[in-house]
Amino acid sequence: MYLRVSLTDRCNLRCVYCLPEAAAFAPTRATPAELTQLMTLIHATAGVHKIRLTGGEPTLCADLIDQVRAARALVPVVGLTTNGMLLEPLLPGLHDAGLNRLNISLDALDADSFRRFSRRDGLDRVVAAIRAAKRLGFAPLKVNAVAMQQTDFAALVRFATWEGIHLRFIELMAIGEARPFQAREYVAASTMRERLTAAGLILTERADADEPTSRVWAIDDHPLAECSVGFITTTSAPFCATCDRLRLSSQGRLFTCLMDNRGYDLLEDLRREDHPAVAATIRRAVGLKRPPTAFIRHERMASIGG
Repeated sequence: MYLRVSLTDRCNLRCVYCLPEAAAFAPTRATPAELTQLMTLIHATAGVHKIRLTGGEPTLCADLIDQVRAARALVPVVGLTTNGMLLEPLLPGLHDAGLNRLNISLDALDADSFRRFSRRDGLDRVVAAIRAAKRLGFAPLKVNAVAMQQTDFAALVRFATWEGIHLRFIELMAIGEARPFQAREYVAASTMRERLTAAGLILTERADADEPTSRVWAIDDHPLAECSVGFITTTSAPFCATCDRLRLSSQGRLFTCLMDNRGYDLLEDLRREDHPAVAATIRRAVGLKRPPTAFIRHERMASIGG
């Protein structure tokens, strides 16, 4: 199993598809120590082989490096998904703590578009973090972009080739803030490739390099190990049948699917120090894991960590 741990639901951006400008966040959360305990119990019970730390925005957490160290003590692969705004000064500590997978979100490469998508300034800081991570040797280094009608797909792919990074376009889902406009702004992966071809970019399908959640294409004649383009087809071709993901929220709830609107409370039993009951709930949740019957999530993406 693959566990994603949302360290917080807070974020320092207000991306139009994720959070409203006046976002309200949970008044209480599991403590860092409780999240570490739950992460350890899920690992032991469900056989987790990979852990990814997410948010909200995980770099807002003062204990992030400690959480990376704790996760790396459990599994060989520990990842982080971040918007990159506060990342650069943390990179050496994260690297030393054992972080070995890094995904940075970047929806635009010009300041006006960045501000339009995220409702904040900070493009230069994100690009600086990407370059600093590259210098430190994070590989594969991935950049995630949520695809919308105004996305400059060609600019992002050219950036990937210049910087030697792996770009992943994510199809827009009808979740949270995106629900009212998803149908209008949605761009299918096939349409993205058509637009890239029209811009003079040559992509070659590499099914042998496909990942569990993305279809991978090589860029022109660049080596695939250095850079690639992936399409995460969450809407046009969901990959639910092969999903092995579990999600632990910052409120101590376990979700077996992004579309799970209920989850399983682990925190109450943990606070009673009833670890067998926590383990029993984890086993029950994993045993009942199924593809969703409807692709509807009522809560915002930030509350579950994507």
